[in-house]
Amino acid sequence: MRFPKKKTYGVYKTVTCPFCSRQATQKNEQGIEVCPQHIKSVVEEIKCTCGSWLEPRAGKFGRYFNCINCGNMNYEKAMQIKEITAKKGIDTEKKETTVKKEVISTPKREIISEKKETIITSRDVDYFD
Repeated sequence: MRFPKKKTYGVYKTVTCPFCSRQATQKNEQGIEVCPQHIKSVVEEIKCTCGSWLEPRAGKFGRYFNCINCGNMNYEKAMQIKEITAKKGIDTEKKETTVKKEVISTPKREIISEKKETIITSRDVDYFD
């Protein structure tokens, strides 16, 4: 039977810099803990999965983000959302639309009508109640 590792003071909580992943010792203008090299840097805005912007905050229990629609969100979860959206280039406000032109021929004239096709994914909250 193994016993859990003995807790030592100050070892279990290490804060890392969001820019370079080194140990954070100071705070920037936003109140987020960063390393000494990134004191002047500002954390860029992140979009939530609901489409609104996340506001970076710092509280008693550390860093977190606040969404107007979703509420408070863990810092690590927000960074994962940032990585996913940056890799795939997903913008939740833009939807893929394709325009198909259809030519209807009649004996006297040709009528050109445009049909728009909108692709809806499961992430589109507006269509699913």
